[in-house]
Amino acid sequence: MTEPATQWRSARNACAIIIGAAHGAGLQFAHHLAARGVQLLLVDRDEIALARVKQDTGGAIVQCDVLDERCVAEMFETAEAMFGHVDLLINAAGTGYVRTLGVMRASREFARRPRLSKAFIVNLAASPDSNGGPFEYAGSEVAFSRLADGLARAIENSELKVLTLGRISNEAEVADLSDQLLRKISGDRADSGGPAPAA
Repeated sequence: MTEPATQWRSARNACAIIIGAAHGAGLQFAHHLAARGVQLLLVDRDEIALARVKQDTGGAIVQCDVLDERCVAEMFETAEAMFGHVDLLINAAGTGYVRTLGVMRASREFARRPRLSKAFIVNLAASPDSNGGPFEYAGSEVAFSRLADGLARAIENSELKVLTLGRISNEAEVADLSDQLLRKISGDRADSGGPAPAA
């Protein structure tokens, strides 16, 4: 049963970047967070699909390739110029080693950015590359898990928490995780004297 929207007013002050927002789990997160009133920066390489997500969710969009470090930095600069801060980063772009590399670059960049209160990174494992090749191991779930866990140990602190998850395709899982994160973000902001929820 869907909870009344009035119970989620605090989510209106939350800001999220979703990388890989045009497809799969990223798209599911975009729809669910938008329904909760979260301000969104939707990021993907697929410009046409991204435009459809913008129309459906009302989020702002940025076309970006996570393999381009400059593009990743500019993406955060855009989000901060629009929202002032970012509370949540969802890494769901690409498959195989592209996901692994994207997670590393986006997470490190986010760790360097100022934040209003406690923030979260969600790193989602991707399907392995179908064509194998020299990067087959780098794109495997085992390699992803090891890199993501090591990255979490390197950047996680009292203000930034990192969640490394397997592949998610179930909409109910996305909804449950989104709601848990929003409760933590909203609760931490209230405890730290951050901006009051919108009326």
